[in-house]
Amino acid sequence: MDRYRKLSKYFKERYGTRVQRIPIFAGFTCPNRDGTKGKGGCIFCDATGSGFAAFRNLPIREQVLKWKEIYKRKYKNVKFFAYFQAFTNTYAPVDVLREKYSDALVDEEIIGLDISTRPDVLPEEVLDLLDEFRKKVEVHLELGLQTVNYKTLKILNRGHTLAEFIDAVVRAKRRNYVITTHIIVNLPWDDMEDVIETARIISALGIDGVKIHSLYVVKNTVLAKMYEEGRIKIGTLEDYINRVIMFLEHLSPDIIIHRLVADPPHEGTIFGNWGLSKTQIVNMIEKEMEKRDTWQGKKWKKLSISV
Repeated sequence: MDRYRKLSKYFKERYGTRVQRIPIFAGFTCPNRDGTKGKGGCIFCDATGSGFAAFRNLPIREQVLKWKEIYKRKYKNVKFFAYFQAFTNTYAPVDVLREKYSDALVDEEIIGLDISTRPDVLPEEVLDLLDEFRKKVEVHLELGLQTVNYKTLKILNRGHTLAEFIDAVVRAKRRNYVITTHIIVNLPWDDMEDVIETARIISALGIDGVKIHSLYVVKNTVLAKMYEEGRIKIGTLEDYINRVIMFLEHLSPDIIIHRLVADPPHEGTIFGNWGLSKTQIVNMIEKEMEKRDTWQGKKWKKLSISV
């Protein structure tokens, strides 16, 4: 019995085969890095903009071809989404975005674009552009949120509000976009009520997928300075497992779970996943859910925000 809705199973049901996302570094920055809204970016964001898996020095087309070669050696039958991952991937003039997105569509095995961005950088003209690409391939959107606690959003230097997130989701949902949201369940400034409320709002908005992250600390970030100076403490692994399970219990059972724990970079990590592997923590969460006889949506109450 699956106690939450797994991405791998959804992909297999939807496309009849394995689907792999190819991480792309497209040279973008963020409005809270370049001075438009702020400087320094989110306090947890490293110099790669969480794009440490990409071949950063290659043109987009070559990045895609290189990853395709790697994955096709590993998997027999596989299709691909081009995943624009690092920084804010809608933060450029429309003509620039069109060229970059087009470069990723190297052949028919690329069945979709997965665009990761901020909720405050999704204007209508960008959605119009993405509508053009939907005539050729599927287009999914990934919107960073992390938490619905507006005070924590300020501490994180997110540079956007909860209202802006809701606005972006509502406007994209009017066009029937598939939306995945990123959240961090163990932020030191959030309690269990914040975790539950995040699940409830995400569910009410009709969001399609969630990436649950564990907070990790990377060198040369504001968060690293706070951590090293003892101004924050990261909760225990047991607390993290409890928060993940509570989040899942209050989440709509229709939402696809893309991940249960973060995958910290191999270099420069000061604190990450309590010294355990991603697989170990996932196994611990699943075993604890089985022990408690609980599942995604067990405590979910249907709400809806009209789109």
